[in-house]
Amino acid sequence: MLVVLGGALGCAAQVGGPGGSAAATTNPDARSQGEPGSRAQPGSHADAPEGSPSDWVARGEAALEDGQPARAAALFARTLGASGAGSDASGELGRAYLGLARAQEQLGDFEAAIRAYDGFIARFPDDAQLATVLARRGACEAELYQWERSAASFAQILTLGEQLLPSERVEALAREGLALFQLDRLDEADARFAEADAIYTEASESGTERFSDTYFVAMARFYRAAVVHVRFRRAPIRLPEAQMAKDFDAKLELLQEAQEAYNEVIRTRHVFWVSAAGYQLGTLFEEFYDAVMHAPVPDWLDESQRAVYYAELEEQLRPVVEKAVWVFEKNLETARKLGYESDFIAQTRDRLASLQAVMLGRDGGGAPVPRLAPTLAPETGAAEPTSALESLPGVERKLFVPMPTTL
Repeated sequence: MLVVLGGALGCAAQVGGPGGSAAATTNPDARSQGEPGSRAQPGSHADAPEGSPSDWVARGEAALEDGQPARAAALFARTLGASGAGSDASGELGRAYLGLARAQEQLGDFEAAIRAYDGFIARFPDDAQLATVLARRGACEAELYQWERSAASFAQILTLGEQLLPSERVEALAREGLALFQLDRLDEADARFAEADAIYTEASESGTERFSDTYFVAMARFYRAAVVHVRFRRAPIRLPEAQMAKDFDAKLELLQEAQEAYNEVIRTRHVFWVSAAGYQLGTLFEEFYDAVMHAPVPDWLDESQRAVYYAELEEQLRPVVEKAVWVFEKNLETARKLGYESDFIAQTRDRLASLQAVMLGRDGGGAPVPRLAPTLAPETGAAEPTSALESLPGVERKLFVPMPTTL
């Protein structure tokens, strides 16, 4: 994976699930210094003079391993300040840039991490680690909601072509698609997600690569479903009645398309995204119920006719409510079987209880049923940092991938 941190490399947004390779490896000599019986090899950092750039880099990497990012950042910055524009025959300058970026990530200073990655890319544009560095920079940009820049970083990775494994291309496409989704460039985002899914399918069928983790495959499918979900949400139901019939058919078609897309997520069998898709699918049915129940009513209906209208509409929409209940119950049942718990499961539990309470409290008075789905925030285009977004926990998400319940 291009950007998957584990262990001591965790960032302000902690990650669950499998980890991956880091952008810069820790020098093994740094761990051996000072050990009883250890023997310095010619050219190792153990025989480097105290206070030299090579010593600072080794000590900085050791500080990162020990969970001391502030100390590591100071050591790496000292190295870069002392090296200036000199040569990097020993590779210490590149390690210092990457070490500084990693330290700033752990400190939560993503702007500083981006500057360090920019410095590395400018100095070493043909480095073998370029894809990983671009990915980490793009991920930090996403953490800061800099979606245009993040999309550009991941698009640049994809220009490396044959240098990338199918799994790396899938991750880059999924992350670029996410940035485009946040920018409300839905057609472009959908194209990236579709390409990611196609690459996974081709690699799996041909045996080109066996994916050890389907996280980004499931993520691409989830956000592809989210694209349809957003279009469904935006589809209006309007008077007059002839227009209302057309609008209803269009909205129903989008509901069916989104339902199938969420089912594709479930087929990846990635428990994190399965629980997310189950939750969103249940809310999809709630939103459909609300859209029809609270659609405009013809002006010519008098009070008694309106009472009959809502009573009949409630009865006609009952299968939609039952479907939402069934989806939420299945999501909880799957989680129980797997012994799995997440924010999505907790929210599913809350939605099911709320839905049941609303329906049990109906008195058949002929008024519209209160809205079932949670109140939606007004859409404002590209996502910006808000207190609501920032308060979302990073439960089992990969680094810098926003929680999908913010749809």
